[in-house]
This record gives sequence, C-alpha cells and structure tokens, in this order.
Amino acid sequence: MITIPTSNSAETPKGSPFYVDRCPFRFGEQIDYGVLELEEDKVFNWPMVYILANKDFAYVGQTTSLATRMSQHGSNEEKRDFDTVNVIFNEEFNTSVITDYEHRLIGYMHADGRYELTNKNDGMTDTNYFSKDTYATMFEELWEELRRLELADHTIAEIEESEVFKYSPFKGLTPDQRVALDKILGAIDDGLEKAEPIIVEGMPGTGKTILAIYLLKALRDDPRYKDMNIRIIEPVTSLRNTLRSSLASVSGLSPTDIIAPTDLIKPAMGYRKGEKKCFDIVLIDESHKLKRRVNLGTQFANYDKVNKELDLPRDATQIEWVLDQVKLPIFFYDPLQSIGPSCLDQNTVKETLGHAAENPIRLDSQMRVKGGKAYLEYIQNILDGSQEECHDFEDYDFILHDDFSDFVACFERDYKEHNLSRMIAGYAWKWASKDDSDAQDIIIDGIGLKWNYTYDNWVGRGANDSRIAHEVGCIHSIQGYDLSYAYVLIGNDLLLDENGVPASNKSSYFDRNGYATASKEELDSYIKNIYYVLLTRGILGTHVYVLDPKLREYFSRFFY
Repeated sequence: MITIPTSNSAETPKGSPFYVDRCPFRFGEQIDYGVLELEEDKVFNWPMVYILANKDFAYVGQTTSLATRMSQHGSNEEKRDFDTVNVIFNEEFNTSVITDYEHRLIGYMHADGRYELTNKNDGMTDTNYFSKDTYATMFEELWEELRRLELADHTIAEIEESEVFKYSPFKGLTPDQRVALDKILGAIDDGLEKAEPIIVEGMPGTGKTILAIYLLKALRDDPRYKDMNIRIIEPVTSLRNTLRSSLASVSGLSPTDIIAPTDLIKPAMGYRKGEKKCFDIVLIDESHKLKRRVNLGTQFANYDKVNKELDLPRDATQIEWVLDQVKLPIFFYDPLQSIGPSCLDQNTVKETLGHAAENPIRLDSQMRVKGGKAYLEYIQNILDGSQEECHDFEDYDFILHDDFSDFVACFERDYKEHNLSRMIAGYAWKWASKDDSDAQDIIIDGIGLKWNYTYDNWVGRGANDSRIAHEVGCIHSIQGYDLSYAYVLIGNDLLLDENGVPASNKSSYFDRNGYATASKEELDSYIKNIYYVLLTRGILGTHVYVLDPKLREYFSRFFY
C-alpha cells in the first residue's frame, strides 16, 4: 500500500439544514424552475434526492442534476401520473449520501404505507462511506420533516417494528448477499435448460428470506423474465401468510407469488398435469422445513396426494417434488434449524442435492442479531457443551434471570418500548389451554402463562393485541420471525447429562410429532436446534430463564 500525505482532511458534516422544495410535475412539459426557491446553479448541478408523488403513488430518486433528471422523467411514460416533485436539498450532500438517502427513503416509505412505491429494487446495497453514522442521524431529522409535510405517517421507530419493513424487498444488500445475487443471476442468464439446483446457506439472521424476497422483486421487475413462472415456496404456514400480507402493497408482486409446497400441483399456479418442470424459477425459503413422510399427523393424505399426482414414490420428499417441477430451484437453508423427524435431515439434503449441497453459496454477515455472528456461534457452543470462556457482546443484551418474576417484569418493560418483544419457550409444558381456555399452561413460582393460541402470524397479531403478545410462543409460531427482544424459557426438556453437557429429556418434551420415531441422538439434535432457533430471534437482546437449577448453574458460566 502506498501512503500519500495531504495537507487537508475532509470535514465531518456539521448538520446543515435540509430544504424541501416542491413544484408541479406534468408529463410532457418542462418543470417551471422559477417556482422553486433553490438557486439556479443548484438546480442544474448539485446532488439531491427527490420524491415524485400523486395522491396514492410515489417514486423516490436521486440525481446530481435535478434539471436533467426531471426532463428525463417528463418524457417517461411510467411517470405520467405523477403531479408533484418534492426536492430535498442539503449543502452537505454528496453522491454517497444521496445514494444512501434514496435507499433509506425507499425502504421507510414503502413500510410507512402512506404511498405505494413504483420503484424497482435493483442496485440497493448497504455500502459504507465517510461519516455515514452522522448522516444517518441527520436522516432521522429529515424524516420528521417529511412527516410534517404529510409525505409520511409513522415514526422510524414504529416502522422498524413492523413486519412490512422486516420483509421488505427494498433492503440494501450486504456484500455477501450481493455476491450470492450475482451468482444466481449468472446461473439464470446461462439458461434454465442447463440450470442446476442452488443452495444459499446461512445462520439465523444472515438475510436468507430477505435475499429471496429481493430476488423475487428484481426478477419480476426485469422485462427479460416477464413470461417466466417465478415463485417463492414458504413451507412455514404462518410465515407464508405473513409474507403474503407484507408484500401485498409491493408494486409488481402478488400474494400468489408466495406458495406452499403442495401448490406445486395446482393448475392456478402453472402446473400442467402429466408434465415436468412447469415452474421456471422457485426460491425455497426455510428449506430446512421441507418435509419427508414421517410424523405428519393429519397431513399424510395431502402429502400422498402430491406424490400420486406427480407419479413419485410414496415416500418421496418435498425436495423431490421441487426437483420434479422446477427448472431452477434455489434453496435457502440452515442445517441447524431442522427441529423434528418430519424435517429433512442434513444427510438427505446432501444425498438429494449432491453438488449444490457440497458447494453452497454462503451468507455470513449478520443482519438481525446485534451481537453478530460471534453471538450465534456462542449459543451453538453453549448448547453442544464446547464453550469454555465467558464473553459479553457490546450493544447486545444477553441476560440470565435467577428469579422468574424478574424475568416477567423485564419483559413488561421491554414490551412497552418495543411491541415486537415476546416470551418464547421449548415445548416442555403441556398445552392445557387448547381444550380449556381458563387453564394456565406454564406455571412458575405462582405466575401463570398461556401458550400461543394460534400459529398463524402469532408475532404480527401480537403487535395489535396485548393479550396475544403476553402469550408464550412455541417453536412452530416463531421460526422464521424476528423479535425486538426475545425472552426465552428453557424447560426441563433440556437437562445436563452425566458428562455435564446439555441433552434432551424426552419425559418433559410434549410435542409428539417431535419425538415419535426419533432416536435419543436425533432428539438431542432436535431439541438443541429448537433452543438454538429460540435464542437467536432477538434483534436487540435475549433474556433467559432456565427452569432446572443444575442447567441454570451451567448457563450462568456464560453470562456476565
């Protein structure tokens, strides 16, 4: 590296005021810049951000020449219906800042819901630049001004707690997400007739679902793929409904873009009886939740119907359904989130997908948990008994409670500030309230709590219903979701074995479909994976209460 000294250094922004100017926008006409209060030289040559809008729709953009850009929009048929342009100026803007602000505005305005955005999402990347943190703070002040101007309704804090924001296709991609995206687009451009399955593998919070949604939006917006049958398979029913709801207002997308594995045989989705490869590109989110014909409870009939329709063996797995019907399947996968006998195990995935399983595209950057990748590895090591030293995680609350009443009181405090905080637990208590609405399912030190009454969007429903928010969620209601703070109850389904290592305890595990047909070794894996999922839901922090005193003492070694 060559060092070149300079006599001057760049100044950090001092917080110059924002100016929001607006004027009429008419398709096919030049803007009357005399209406604007901005100086003429700034109109022709200064980095700015702008919002084109009408009553219901908006488009966000950035430019270094407002005059040139508005002239281009004025002749663009796609911008015909807009009637106003809102110009955002700051004398401390530069091209890095306006690119960042454009992406921030797109993400927040989409989730805010005041307008339906017509933007595409290509090129949105989470990039760093000089004094980015300072400009981020300044943006919060800009957003409040936009609310005063009725260009936005909700606060940033409110938006960031919403599911629409969490599952938005307008997210800046991390560098490894961008690499994954480029590899996938390269495979598509090489031709679907010779495409092979792709696996995108990552730990919780690395943005697998976000990348799948981003890719769906990008492909839908690209005219080269307009005639292709492109879908997302979401195996988790509650998350599938959440995604359908969250993406309903996204321009170019439809709730029918999000399908179940069983929808692969529905003519309405593009299936043609007796034909193979009826789908062009399918993105399979939460692939570790795809099923095999084991412990399916009431779902055996539906499962057998699909295998019969596709003329597959009776014991064919849902991965085999996908391979039968999809030209290019892209699996978003985490082997540590297989939580029961019906889930496909790692060996089956490797045997079925071969080269793709041996050479996955890796996602490593942590987008959810503020404790980062190190926290996820720490949890994994604690559960498998290999962690030796105690660590703390800056800017992340990782707290073990000795007193259950304190655990509940802290939950109440965080819930008031962050309404996507929830209590969640392993399936170590019977679901008595399922048959008796007056029953309490979990009673500890005289405090009674109920299990979640529904799996369907339990997290989201709790944002508008305090009663639901005070239920305790099981693994089936929380897998795939983010929480602001996770309050995790570890029950007696996890105890220390004779070697002082956490191990499963079948006698206190009450999910019959989770233990039937499972060996002791498999049950150890399932229950540890369940707690791994539960302990990696919290964005801002994780609070833990351990029921068994000996296991609590073991856990206490890893908390400051």
